Amino acid sequence: MNWKNFILRALASILGITFISFGAALSESMDMGLDPFTAMNRGASALLGFSLGNYQLVVNLIILAVVFFMKRSLIGWGTVFNMVLVGYQVDFFKSIFDNFFVVEDMSFIIRILITIAAILVFTFGVAVYMDAELGVSPYDAIAPLVVDRTGWKYTPVRIAQDLIIIVIALLVGGPVGISTFITGFFAGPLISFFSKKITKPTMEKFQTSTQ
Repeated sequence: MNWKNFILRALASILGITFISFGAALSESMDMGLDPFTAMNRGASALLGFSLGNYQLVVNLIILAVVFFMKRSLIGWGTVFNMVLVGYQVDFFKSIFDNFFVVEDMSFIIRILITIAAILVFTFGVAVYMDAELGVSPYDAIAPLVVDRTGWKYTPVRIAQDLIIIVIALLVGGPVGISTFITGFFAGPLISFFSKKITKPTMEKFQTSTQ
């Protein structure tokens, strides 16, 4: 991979993460929940008196250490970008949205429509991040690691992983809602659509131009 290609992928990865954080924060501001992992970390960090960014970074570091020793091929610069940026960006965007939106004055329909837009932004961001191909987030590395060690199928392992995290999020008072279940279990088709129609062709076009 040449430097121009790497810089392109790095920028795409960071842009994708920013979309992910934007969508997650917008959904949370609508009181519709966060993705399972961030919902769990939001609840736990509040209980312990930490910011989401600081707490999520520590949790990601712990997961990263395990992945590093068991299957380091899953780790890349995108892994680092994700583990460092998401928590802080969600806090940043959430503070902006909370000053802009007054949820109590908004109808349920408007909140649902904004949440749909948030999920679209979130899933588009995941597609951009994945197609940058610079490694997966520490949380996303768990299921492939389990599959690699057990030979079990990926889909049931990932569903079980998300279910466990949602239960923990509920126990620690995390913001579990409509978005939690959609992003946890049903976002795949949207991510695949964005990847096939937009992000992968765009990445391939830019890669060709940098060769």
